[in-house]
Formats: sequence, structure tokens, C-alpha cells
Amino acid sequence: MRLGFSLKSAAWHGVLLGGLLALFTGCQGEGIEVDGSLPVLQQRLAPLREQSCQEIKSAQPQAMDGEYILHFMGDAARPWRAWCHDMAGTPTEYLPLPENGLHSNFAQYTAGGAATGTSVRTVFSRLRIDPVTLKVVTSDQRFARSTGALSHNGQANISTMPYATAMSCDWGDSGRANIDLRGTPFKVASNSFVASGFSQRGTASYSFVDQVVSITGGGYCGWMAPLGADPALGGSLPLFYAHPPTTWTPVVRVYPSGGAEPFAQPLQPGWYDQQKLTVGNDTISSLHVPRGWAVTIYEHAGFSGSFTTVTSDTILTGTGWDRQTSSIRVEAPVTLYSQHEFKGARQALRAGRYDINQLTLGNDTVRSLKVPEGFQVTLYADSGFSGQRIVLTQDTDLSGNLLNATASSLVVESTTSRHNNILSGQWRSSGGQSPTSTANRQFLVEYSGPPDIVTFDLEADIVGPYLYLLDSSGRVLAEANNSNGGSRAHIACYLQPGGYKLVAATTQVGETADFTLRSDKARLRYPLRLSVQAVSTFDWVYDDHNTGANHDISVWRPKLDKFPGYYSLGDVALPSHGTPARMTFAVSGEGDLLAPPIDYDFVWDDKHTGGSHDASFWHPKPAPGYTCLGSVATLGYDKPSTQLVRCVRSEYVLPASPAWLWDDQGSHGYSDGTVFQANPIDHRTLTVSSMVGQVGYGGANASLFWALNKSALANPELQGAPVDDLTVLQYAPMVWLHPDEYYWPSSAEFFLANVKPVGYYLETKEPLGCASCTDPAFLTGQRPDPTTHVPMYAQIIPRTQAGNPTQTTDVVYWMFYPYNGGKRVCIGTYNAVHKCIGRFSTFGNHVGDWEHVTVRFVEGRPTQVYMAQHADGQLFSFGDKALSLLNFHPETYAAFGSHGVYADSGSHPYRTFFNGEVLSDETGRGTPWPGWVNPVIIPWQPLGTYTSTNGPGWMDITLQWGNPPDGCDNIISQHSDECIRNGGPSGPMLKGVSNPEAMGME
Repeated sequence: MRLGFSLKSAAWHGVLLGGLLALFTGCQGEGIEVDGSLPVLQQRLAPLREQSCQEIKSAQPQAMDGEYILHFMGDAARPWRAWCHDMAGTPTEYLPLPENGLHSNFAQYTAGGAATGTSVRTVFSRLRIDPVTLKVVTSDQRFARSTGALSHNGQANISTMPYATAMSCDWGDSGRANIDLRGTPFKVASNSFVASGFSQRGTASYSFVDQVVSITGGGYCGWMAPLGADPALGGSLPLFYAHPPTTWTPVVRVYPSGGAEPFAQPLQPGWYDQQKLTVGNDTISSLHVPRGWAVTIYEHAGFSGSFTTVTSDTILTGTGWDRQTSSIRVEAPVTLYSQHEFKGARQALRAGRYDINQLTLGNDTVRSLKVPEGFQVTLYADSGFSGQRIVLTQDTDLSGNLLNATASSLVVESTTSRHNNILSGQWRSSGGQSPTSTANRQFLVEYSGPPDIVTFDLEADIVGPYLYLLDSSGRVLAEANNSNGGSRAHIACYLQPGGYKLVAATTQVGETADFTLRSDKARLRYPLRLSVQAVSTFDWVYDDHNTGANHDISVWRPKLDKFPGYYSLGDVALPSHGTPARMTFAVSGEGDLLAPPIDYDFVWDDKHTGGSHDASFWHPKPAPGYTCLGSVATLGYDKPSTQLVRCVRSEYVLPASPAWLWDDQGSHGYSDGTVFQANPIDHRTLTVSSMVGQVGYGGANASLFWALNKSALANPELQGAPVDDLTVLQYAPMVWLHPDEYYWPSSAEFFLANVKPVGYYLETKEPLGCASCTDPAFLTGQRPDPTTHVPMYAQIIPRTQAGNPTQTTDVVYWMFYPYNGGKRVCIGTYNAVHKCIGRFSTFGNHVGDWEHVTVRFVEGRPTQVYMAQHADGQLFSFGDKALSLLNFHPETYAAFGSHGVYADSGSHPYRTFFNGEVLSDETGRGTPWPGWVNPVIIPWQPLGTYTSTNGPGWMDITLQWGNPPDGCDNIISQHSDECIRNGGPSGPMLKGVSNPEAMGME
């Protein structure tokens, strides 16, 4: 029966009508709701935009067929991507379908019964659509491909099918069709389908917020199709505009038997062992593979057994791989070529930043490149990601391009790793719903990608966030509040490449709260550039010698003569005399970011203490709109110069945590005073370890404790980019080997060439000679020097929780030594004059020695540094005054012989035996070993998956890296776990730190 088309769904009609009548400004701000209790500022409507391809042609008479951005009803808030066809004649509109092929956007007449032949399947990549009514012409097959042919009941030959139509003639409902509008702003109206024909059957199952419809249909003969549509001639399918298109991300999809879209599992690049396959073990019958991606399926769990790699949509039914997959690897590398037409030398790249020294092809050599679907590559003419640039999203031969063989740096963005960042901030008495109030927080936006929908999110927990997007001239393009009283204000806007502004505001005036700001594709930054510089030399200012105080203090001031334009934020105090701090940060700022204090408040002086030095402590008073971070000390009792320190604009700092350092109790001075230190509260803050003085002995006044906002800093190292190979180089440690060291580090390959597997151990091919002997010459290692490169191994480990990604990534810098020298220990006891009653021997020797330094990043910025020391270690906040930095490289010291890593030179006791023997590590400033010189960078992957081409392969070694224990039959071994020679250590992948779920640092 033929049915006429009518708008019978009042609900659908209401949704459409409401959408047509809603008023928006510029790009859409999600969640602007008019509520009597929540006033919303109204803006004028933006000018109408092109809503049809004919209007594009009128504006651009030379426009050719291709993709353009149209706007539903001419509203800038409702963009959609259209393919304009026949621009030289009568332009028509088509809707591109990001999801097409295999089980998406097809219509099928299934052969069988009265329909003899092979099933007819038509797959659509673009749909003819009316830009005003949003009706799809289901019969248009200009951008479709069909397979199969059958005879319909012996009366008609069928070789194509209309869109959204499922049909069969076998008394069943074996006909299939799929609508998949993901990646577009459209949805399918409810109740849009009807089963028709003889003994008709059919279902239309909606999913993915009504953007996907899975259709079955049949009978004898019967079909399921849009209301009023003919199964052969087609009809129309009404859509409606739901929301601006969000970021569409291509993914691999693996399907269980039947290929139903709601049961498919999406997979991004990575490793998926059996327990991660939610589709189940041995269930996969087909795969959707985006262009340029590769999927390797394995017969067994643990990426073992037989395997095969597929690079396009693949149906496994009828092959030996049907329902035989237990683990999967997904890859999507960008590949650079030194010659045109994708020939010559090549370099495969993961997502990340690649400066001139990381391009192994060489500078100015890239002539063509392959870019997988969903990836984006930005080429820069100059090093440091500067100069002219082009953005590529397709396989590209650069012949005739301005950057042909002239690129010196590039950025690769993947479906999961974009070159975006996250900013943190705080309102202090906000300005409410106003894009111009100085009490709100303003930010700059740089969008360098192709024209696209870009999203912005402002999150705040205890207040109502309100977000504005402005163009470079300050005109409001979009605004959004927290929809339904939630914690997020969201804007999605179609942007051309260029600069924009964001204003983080609140729904009410006078709010004080923390907030987070992010974008999916754009880079965000604070308006003025504030930079930090690590300073490791200090001038002595004061110590409390002879004051009689119960505790010691010394005060130090960073020496800035080598850093013109940088200023101190406060003096640094230590609870000791004689030894200065190892590091603090000085700052430099654009414009009025920094200002001297307007005065000082008195804190304490040493009058009547009898101290060796007359001195006083003072805390700076900031000008309005500024915050001072640290106090100062001065010899004498006069108020110090206001030029000693700088205060920072308040929007560039965040609260810090007070830590007690010293008070003058016991000194009997006229004044009572306490010194605290401002420490970071969480990952958002960078401490300068400045002292904060306070009158009296009470608790800390929280209003005095502040730290720099990391996300507000302009240093390239602190921009919050995804942790990549460049990050590894920027933060690799400097390791100082002891001046007397003779057990040097080496490469793993140097060691492995001299050992062999024996049982559970890698034993030296040449016998050692005795439990403490080191006869094989290779055990002395390779001394790092300009002629001998000894690599560190940098393992990048994104942390997960219950298998879900987090914002935390660790870089573990592994260092290998062929031999670990033990400690000289008395085998026996000591007498009253500490003379050994017995004999001495060395304990804790072992062949093979893995040590490491870990730098933790949260939201792409450094937060902590961990140094491994025997079975323990030491943890530092990044910026701790006890940890020296060379630029942003942690400066570390490897212990003599045993190679534990410390933050300073000297003696470091770490264990006491039953007989009073104290074991100590000795460190000193001998041979430098810079970790940033050609390290081997190893992205994490599961144990058992490293190979010579996907390696290094030795990461899979599960044997102990050294000989078995020996010399354990003695009193020391009986009272400890130390033998004269301990067994070799386990390899990196067997350490707890290599488990992505391990959030603790070790």
C-alpha cells in the first residue's frame, strides 16, 4: 500500500518549530536557557550566512564543486558541511557522510525466496538534501555504489536500492539498511518508517541519540522504508538540525556476527588484549578500517599465535579468521617521504611535535607524506614551529607547494592527541555576565587548523560558569551558561584559522572560585606572557647564628646577574646554615604583569637575641590587582627597597599550601616571628619555594600563600602539549657520575652481546671468577664522552585507571649499567672502638643494574620527579628548592658503584645492619651524562609485543639481567637479604612502574 507523507508527529513538529524560532548569536553557545531567576544578556542577531549552494555561487561565481559550509536558515549558529555539486550549472546540495562503508549508510534487498540472484546492496557516501526543508531524496544515487543483482518475483531486475530501505521476499525480515549521521549535525525524526508490502515485517532501531537507525525489513515481498517511500523509486526522509556538529573522530570498528552497529566496538590506535575486547573473545566477523589505518588481529590473547593485518573494510565471514580473534593492534602512522609520489627514504611518526633535530630524514627534505584519516599534520618552514605553515589532512605530494622540501618542523595530531591544552584559573570577585569586565578572566585563542567546528568548555564546580567567544576585534560570536545548572558552559563554533578571545565569566557577580578552560582543537593562552627561569646560584642574606633559637634558619637570594629582565619573587629559606638552596624560579613578564610592591609589612627582627647578624624580615604589600608571593630578609633594621622583588598580576597565581620552616622561639628576642614556605597544592601550581614570614607563632594565614599558575606561563615547555618525544628531550635528566666511578653505564645491546640465557638468568659468557670478581672486561661498561654515545631509555607511560585514560603521563628515564658495585661490610661485629671483629667483604654486588628517574606530567605539564635509590627512592615536586634544574632538566647524581640517583653530591646513608654497619651512597660531580642526547624513546606497549622493528626487542626479556646470587652463606646474609653477589635485576617491563595502572611513583 502506498502511503502519503504527512507530518503526523506533533513532538517532531514541535522540535523543528522550536529550532526554527530559537534566537542565537554568532556561533552556538550550548545551554543558553532563559530563566526568570537567571538573567541572560541578549545580543543582536548575527548577519545571515549562506544557506544554499546557489548562494555560495552568487557570492563566489568561480566556485567549483566541493565541500562548503552552509548554515541552516542562514543562522551562523547552525553550520553544516555540504558538498556543492554542479556549481557551473544548477548547484545542488549533498550531505557528506563521514561514516560510510561496510555496515554504515547502506540499503539492501536480501536475495532469497521469490527474489533470486545475489543480494543488492547500495552504499551511500553523500545524500541529496534540501537545505531548507532538510529532506533527503532517498532515490538519488549520484554518490553511491551498488553490488549484486536479483530478480524481484520474476517481474523486475533490481541492481540498486534507495537510501534507508530494507527489503526481502523470503517470508522473513532479512532485508537490512542503516542510517548513520554521526559527524553531522542532523538526526532522524522519530516515527519516520513504516513496514509495507505483502506479509510485511520490519523494525527501525534508533541509537546514538537518534543519529543511527538500524533497519530490518521483509515479507513476501515486503520492506521497511521512510513514510510514503517506494521500495524501488524511493521518496524522502526528513531530518532535523539537532546541534552544531561536534568533532567527528574516525575509528576502527570491530563487529560481532551480524554487524549490528550498536554492538560494534570502536578502537583507537593502541593495543587491545582479550580482556579489553568488549565484543567478546572469538566473536569478530567484520572490521571497518579508516583510510591509512592498519589493524592486526591475533589468534590468541597476549598478541600471540597467527596474525594477519587488514588495511580496509573487511568481512571475515567465510575465511579462516571468522570469529577467531583474541587480541588486536591498531596503528595509524603518518609517514614522511624524501621523494615525490611517496617514494624514497621514509620516517613514520606518532602524534606529537617534531623539531628539526628529530626529523631523521633531514632538514628541508620532506616532499610527500601520507596522512591517515582523522589525522592532521602542520608543516612549518622554520625550526621551533615557526615561519610559514600549511595544514594537511590527506595524503599529499608537495610538488608545487611552498613548503616542498623546505619544512624544518612539524606537528602531528591524531584522533586522540590534539595539539590543544588546558588552562586553569581563579576568579576573585568575578564580574558576572559581562564580556568586558576586568574582574572576569580573558584568554587568547589560536586556531591554526582548516575551517572547522571548534569547541570550548568552561568548568567550575561551586559557581555558575558563563563563557564568551569573541573575535579579534572584541565582537561577541557566541556565549553560553551552565546548562541545567551544571558545572560546564559549552560553545561550539565554526571557525576560520586565526586569533580569537575567550572570556571566562560567572552567571552572578562577585564569585570567587577555581575554573578550568579547554578546547578540542585550538591552543589557549593567557593574554600577556609570563616566563620563568630556573636559577641555581644564590647570595647569602642571613642566618640566625647565636640567636639561641631552637631551630636554625638561613636565608638566600637568587643571583640574577646572568638573567637580565628576570626578577625574584621572594627570598628562599633553609632550616640549616651554610648550604644554599639548589634552585628557585625567577620571572619575566610582558607589559604590566609584574610590579614592585608599594610597601612592606614588618614581620620580625633579631633585636635582643644576641645573634651574630642584625637582620629583619619583611613581607611586601602589593598594588591593587597584584599578589606578592614571598617575603624578604635584610641585614639591619631598615625597611628594604621595593625593587628587591616583584609582585604578579593576581590572575596569574593560584593558592599554595603553607609549610612551617622556622620560628624564633628560644631566642628571647623582642619580636615573635614564624617563617613558612609556600608549597604547591596540586598539579596546577609551580612553587618558587619562597619564604613567607608571619608575625607571632600562630597558624599560617592562608591569604599569604600563593604559587604561579603553570598554565599561565609562556615557556614552551609549560604549554601543556601532549607528552611526546619533544617532551622527553625537554625534561631528560642530567646525571653526574662520581669522579671515581669505574662501573660505567652502557647500552643494553652492549651488555646483551656478552651474556647468554641460563635458566632464569642472563649469565656472563665469560665466568666471573668468584662471588665478588669482575673478570669479564665488558662489566666496566662504556664511559660517556664525546666519542662514545651511551643512551638513556625513555619510556612514555600514559597512566590509566580501570583501563580508562587519565590526564597523567609518566616518562621513565631508564639507565643501564653492566655491573653494580657492592658495599664494604664487616662480616662479624664491631667492638667498643668500632673495630671489625671478623673480616671485611663487599655485599650487594650484582651483574646488571637498572636505575631510573621518572618525571610525571599532568595535563602535559611537569608535576613531580622521582629518583630511584635501591629498593626505595625520593620524590620531589617539580620546582622544589632541593632539586636543581638546568633549564627544565633535573640535575641528578648517580652513586659511586651502586648508581642510585640523588639530587645532590655527598654522602647518603640508606641502611643500618644488625652489627651497626651503616651503608651509604656517595655522589659527586664527575663525568656528565646528559639524557637528552639521542635517547632511545619507547612508547609503552604490552609485554611481549616489542620486536626489532617495533622495539627495542629486549624490552620483552623476562629473565633476570645478570648472574644468579652467590656468596650467601654468611652471618650478614643470614640477617639481611644481601649476598656478596645478589642476583641480576628484572628488566624494565617487569617493574611496577611500567604498569599503566600504577599511579604511585617508585
